[in-house]
Amino acid sequence: MKIVKWFEDWVVIASFMMIVLVTFVNVVSRYTFQASLAFSEEITINLLVVLTMMGAVVGIRLGAHLGFTYLVENAKATTRRTLIIIGAALMIVFLAVLLFWGSEMMIHQMVRGRATPSLGIPQWLFTLSIPLAGLLGIVRTLQAARVSLHEDTSAEAVAERMAHEAAPIIDDSELRTHPTDRQGGRK
Repeated sequence: MKIVKWFEDWVVIASFMMIVLVTFVNVVSRYTFQASLAFSEEITINLLVVLTMMGAVVGIRLGAHLGFTYLVENAKATTRRTLIIIGAALMIVFLAVLLFWGSEMMIHQMVRGRATPSLGIPQWLFTLSIPLAGLLGIVRTLQAARVSLHEDTSAEAVAERMAHEAAPIIDDSELRTHPTDRQGGRK
């Protein structure tokens, strides 16, 4: 899964970098030469779709999507488990729709030979991000649900984990005082 994580991250990074680069070059061209690049909007919009779809998958992996967690965190164990399973099932249904209809749209674009208007790039290359995000999203949702089912997500446990993560880690060597240190603290 490490290579999949690397792939997800770099698709997002590369898409964003290309959007910034193309937009910057277009702005400079427009103000310097009074001529806009004809393909800039086409590339930017298509890469924004790729960025959005793969960014959503990264968000699932990192647990960064907004959610109403109050009920899950404060529910009893069996209710909590049921809520996690229902939430994951609904996400999987949505992602399966993306996978199915995105695949169908991509195949139709391949068969018809549809290309982008300005550059003539096969449109299915950009549309591929929709079914791919559906597939990877399903995998990431299953992983997140498995972790949630085996991890205590009660309000108290979450607060304790956050406090532990926020607490500075002090090495034993930092606690020792040196004979030359008159105040008894660190230098």
